[in-house]
Formats: sequence, C-alpha cells, structure tokens
Amino acid sequence: MLTKSVMGIKETPIMEVANFGREFAKKTGKEVFPAWFGEGNKPTKEIIFKETIKSLKQGKTFYTYQNGLPKIREAISNYMNDVFKIRTFPENQSLVTGGMLGIKIICDMLIEKDDEVVIVGPVWPNIRSSVILKQGKINEVDLELEDKWKLDINKLFSSITENTKMVFINSPSNPTGWMLSEEEQEEILSYTRKKGCWLVSDEVYHQIVYDREVSSSFLKFSKPDDKLIVINSSSKSFNMTGWRVGWLTHPSFLESHIAKLVQISTTGVPEFLQEGFYSALVNYKSIVSEVKEELTKSRNYVFDRTKNWKRIQLPFTNAAFYCFFKVNEMTDSVNYAKYLIEKTQVGLAPGIAFGNSGEGHLRLCFASDLDFLKNVLSRLEKELS
Repeated sequence: MLTKSVMGIKETPIMEVANFGREFAKKTGKEVFPAWFGEGNKPTKEIIFKETIKSLKQGKTFYTYQNGLPKIREAISNYMNDVFKIRTFPENQSLVTGGMLGIKIICDMLIEKDDEVVIVGPVWPNIRSSVILKQGKINEVDLELEDKWKLDINKLFSSITENTKMVFINSPSNPTGWMLSEEEQEEILSYTRKKGCWLVSDEVYHQIVYDREVSSSFLKFSKPDDKLIVINSSSKSFNMTGWRVGWLTHPSFLESHIAKLVQISTTGVPEFLQEGFYSALVNYKSIVSEVKEELTKSRNYVFDRTKNWKRIQLPFTNAAFYCFFKVNEMTDSVNYAKYLIEKTQVGLAPGIAFGNSGEGHLRLCFASDLDFLKNVLSRLEKELS
C-alpha cells in the first residue's frame, strides 16, 4: 500500500490538460500547439551545446561532486555577485538537478509533519506537492488583482504564526509576472528574521524582466546566518529547461546537509552538463541579452495583439514570460482549457493549477518564436476576442 502522503498528491491540472492534449492529437491526427508549460520552442544556445558535446567526447561521464564541481560553484558565486551586486562565496552555492529538486531538498531539510508553510499565490503547483509529501500544512496568502497584481504585506505578516516553519515566495512570479519591490523584500526578510522562520525565495525569473536589468533579490538584504534560501535555475534565462540544472544559494552551514540529500536522490548533476552550464555562466551577459531581446519582442506582440479582446482581462507584465488572463464568465479552467484544445488545437495552462485564486484564468507562455505565437493567437482569437 502506498503512503498517505503520496496518495494525497494529485496530478497537477497542467499535466491533466497536457495529457488530454496529447491524447487528442493521437486520436484525431491533428497537431496541438502547446503553450501550457513554462518553456518555448527556442533551442539552447550553440555555445552551451558545444561545451557539453566536447565534455562528452572527453569522457566526463563519471560520478562527480554532489554540490557541483568546485569551478561551477565558484562560477555561480561570481555570477550571483556580479548580477545582484552582493557578496557570496562558493560554500553558499549548491548545484542541484533542476530547481524542482532544490525545492524537494529544502522541504526534506525543513518540513516535518504539521509544520506550517506560508505560500504566496497564485504560484506554480509543485511547491504545494512538496509540502504535502512532508505532511506539512499550507497557509496560502493570495495576491490581489486591481489594475495589476499586488501583495498585501500586512496580510502576509498576519498569516505567520508560531507554528510557521517556512515562508515561500516566488518573485518574479509564475504565473502573474508580479515582482516584489526592494523595500518589500527588506521588510519581509526583517520580519521572518524576527519570527525565526525560514524564508525560501524562488528567483528563477530574475533575469526575465523588461523594465530594468534584473529583479531584486532577498540576498541583497541578508546576513550570513539568515534563515534564507534562494532557488535559481538555468531553465529560464538560458533556455535550458530540459537540462535540469539549478542551484541553491544558502547559509554555509547547510552545505553538507544538501550534499547528503543530493547523494540519496540524483547523486549530482552529470559532469558534462555542468561543463555546458559553466559556459552559460561565464558567457551570461551575451546569452541573456539575446534571450531577453527575443522575449521582449514576443511579449510586446502578444499584449498588443490581445489588447482589444473583449472576453479576457490581461494585466500588463514586466517580468517572466506569461500571459495570465481572466476569461469572463469562465469558472472551470481545466474543462475550458480542454475545450480550447478541441476547438483551436492550442494548449494553455488552467489557472486552478496555481491555486484557488487562479481559477477563472488561463496561462499562455510566450517564450516561443513569433511564427508560433502568431499561429496560436490567430486560433485563440476566434474564441476569446
């Protein structure tokens, strides 16, 4: 018999819709155009491929350091220091097999049965599943939507109790594109420090911002012994979603504990992938500049194309690569997303996947090229304009 915690985890609504779309394509022979996941159709940059293939040919296929090669951890530290104008060290960095494993490791380290976890939503669903696996209790604080998404910081503070073990915040946000200000970050970190709970910040979209060079990080305001862990990933800024390479920035005393948990899960990121990621880190300025230029064109096209669609409400976003829009009079986003697959052959993510506050919404990822987006929007326009 399976454990109650595993049985308590349901398939995410995004996967339910994606599986429906795949079956629809198989049965009908019609192509489905997927915009449901957090990735586009653009390949990883050639410079990263070249270094990875070179490493494979050199035979770098053996077990390696659990937390990452020493040069990788140094490169991550240099990257973080350069991007955020902070001071971290290699012992503050641990390489993990994707940001998702990072979240799982964090929950394994910090959460025990009945511990409370405060989550700011709407947010991508896997954080909830990771807490449920540890039999933790989720207390969700919803963003409020006026002309744009906003966080009531006092509401967040009032949700933190003596039983709160961890506060989880994703900024810039998937799916909304919402971002914390520096002032809010400093205030939240100060409050969690006073309360003695952990603050876990998912900052994987820190480079995908359009009104400034980079989003702010909690690390800018942290002290060496703060209970702060920042999650990052190669997936979004470097178009490396399928490579499964991420990292955690953490207090140095967590270094050996993270290594133990990596050892009993994946044993570490393969060395040839680390070498490819190393080339991404040391060439990040040119790679990120090109990625952001492409994404800016895509974002501007999508928002301009949909601005007069009467059936939807779409707040403009300055971060991430999603349109998270409310569909008027739509109350079941899973079934409506399936309906759109049948009618338009376009796959979108249902808003309920991101929490109750996401119901009534759909998410479209605009990280693909313009030809793909033109096709997708032409198909959706018939139903949503």
